[in-house]
Amino acid sequence: MNKTAKVTLALVVVAVIAVGAVVFATMYKPANNSNTETTNTSNNSSNNTSNNETQPAGEPAATITYDGSGFSLSAQTVKSGETVKVINNSSKALEFDSDPHPVHTDNAELNAGDIPAGESKSFVLTTKGKWGFHNHLDSSQHGSLTVE
Repeated sequence: MNKTAKVTLALVVVAVIAVGAVVFATMYKPANNSNTETTNTSNNSSNNTSNNETQPAGEPAATITYDGSGFSLSAQTVKSGETVKVINNSSKALEFDSDPHPVHTDNAELNAGDIPAGESKSFVLTTKGKWGFHNHLDSSQHGSLTVE
């Protein structure tokens, strides 16, 4: 193989790798980011509010607080279209997802994913039914929400 052919082959390989990386980057999207908002909730007081929080339209119909050993709300009912807020008041990572573990397929609207320590995520639930949720990092920590 002559030098020109080797250079051409090398350029083709680099181009294929670059295109593959771009395709992967555009196809990979964390679950349900379209209606998820992360906020900083470094205030660990019992009312779980902070001056630097940003809320989606309207107050949350349900607030679920994670303290590192489980969720403060094990079951709650909300109406379709209402906001649910999950607050991570622990020093641990939280990965909030729908049941069943580990596939999270019951209701993708609950798949908020990573919520760093001291932060929160709010999302709107529209799909009616009773939906289980859990901490993907410790699936023994779980609860449920009913959407009417």
